[in-house]
Amino acid sequence: MSAFKPDELRRAQLQLNQSLQSGGVRRDQQSRQRADREQRAFAEKEIEYDDWGRKIPKPMFLRPHDIAQGEKYDVERVLFTTLGQQNGEVPRRITRDDILAFQENIQLLKDQYSKGITPQNIINLSRQDDIDRANEQIYLAVPVSRKAGLVHLLTNAGPKSKVLNHHVEIEFSNFKSVVFDIDKQALTTIKNRLAKGKIKFQCDCERHTFWYRYMATIGGYNLGRDEGGFPKIRNPHLSGVACKHVLRVVKWISSPSGIAYLKKEVEKDRQKQVGARYKQTDKQIQNSINEQVKDVMSGSTKPIKANIQKAEKEMMRRADKVAKKLLERELKTLKRFESETVRASQIERIQALHKSGAIDQSMLNVFMKGLGKNAK
Repeated sequence: MSAFKPDELRRAQLQLNQSLQSGGVRRDQQSRQRADREQRAFAEKEIEYDDWGRKIPKPMFLRPHDIAQGEKYDVERVLFTTLGQQNGEVPRRITRDDILAFQENIQLLKDQYSKGITPQNIINLSRQDDIDRANEQIYLAVPVSRKAGLVHLLTNAGPKSKVLNHHVEIEFSNFKSVVFDIDKQALTTIKNRLAKGKIKFQCDCERHTFWYRYMATIGGYNLGRDEGGFPKIRNPHLSGVACKHVLRVVKWISSPSGIAYLKKEVEKDRQKQVGARYKQTDKQIQNSINEQVKDVMSGSTKPIKANIQKAEKEMMRRADKVAKKLLERELKTLKRFESETVRASQIERIQALHKSGAIDQSMLNVFMKGLGKNAK
């Protein structure tokens, strides 16, 4: 594992052991979820005061309605974004061009998924900094309970975290169909239909809350509270997919231990009460922790690594599909007006989208080729 530090592994092991010994793991998870809902409700009602001490609404969130306005967006609203800003730069006021860029980012994201996402796609489409932190900071992921296809797992927290652990929930879309299949499920079937199948997920960390929950919501792979507020400051490009805790969990799911766990849980529902909550015993959890620690220490645990070539091909395919749709729309507008002024305006808008990061160079080339111009 890259950047492996024995002291960090021991810290991670101690964190999970302390969490489990204190008891009430599920109550802790429910408490954090409740706090998240309360914080979100408070933010909705947050107000500020003008120079005369009068209460005025504070426009905290960029709503689907706002983004849908496009050219008609009210630029007088005091909303800010980091779109197009370099790291560390102060957020700036949102403009109409930003809204158009947000529209394109959302359209590209919506075209990527179809009600679920596979563990390998999560890794392939994640940001490299999230993958690096998962490899260097998050060593352990253990299942603590399951109800039907919904599995509750616990991971250690990062070195600078305020908490000892993080709760991750994974819902396996194919779990029910696997349980009710009349044929006995082989290990390869569990691997292909569950460990490699589509899932939905959530994590209680701030990275997931403020960077990725909105994306999971519109992408159709969200669990728990849906998020309608566009991450205009944290993640306006809608890049990445998962936090370091989720990355560690999906890596464990595809491991021999994860696949063996899923097979055992399928057999429980096939032989006992379907839909009941099944908890792991303290001994089972401790054995899982010890096994993972041993694998890390021996070097047999492979680092989380994206299949860059596959991810790039997939992104290019999807980007090309969206680019063609956008190009058709732009060309229809040009043919309707057939004006050089309008034509120049459309070219300028496309170049602005490229500059803001809403479309990449390959998409720009597709647009400009359709307009009979060379990309700049």
